Amino acid sequence: MTEASAANPGSLASLIWFWYGEEEYRRLILLGELGPALQFLAGDADWQLANIGCCADCDLWSSYLDHLEAFVEGFPPRLQPRAHGQLQALLAACMTLSHGAYVNLEGNNFEHPAWAPLRAAAQEALALLGWQEIEADMPALVEDCRAALEKWPG
Repeated sequence: MTEASAANPGSLASLIWFWYGEEEYRRLILLGELGPALQFLAGDADWQLANIGCCADCDLWSSYLDHLEAFVEGFPPRLQPRAHGQLQALLAACMTLSHGAYVNLEGNNFEHPAWAPLRAAAQEALALLGWQEIEADMPALVEDCRAALEKWPG
């Protein structure tokens, strides 16, 4: 199976084992980091608040949005053009969040109305990527990919 023929199915779930066999470790790591970032963005305000740490202003990018940005910039768009376009739009929307959407006088502000379209877009992206099909396999797969890159960084 070639990469081009493998890229025809609708979700990335059909491709992860192909990429693993082809030693596309960086691609798999990008995908493995993207899923939890999208899950965070798709979560409701209470869940986000419980999972961000003390400062959304500080932790949102380093813990989640950096992974979205890395995927958008590092994953070949031709492999999933629809998903890539949607993720670009989501990243752009995240970049335009006002400071008030991050924090207010009481602390983190995930109940700000600006989060609603981001949640919806992240939920759509997770579905489009078929994340539920691969979620259980990704932590171990990412760990294996990182170990392989440490052995053979080339």
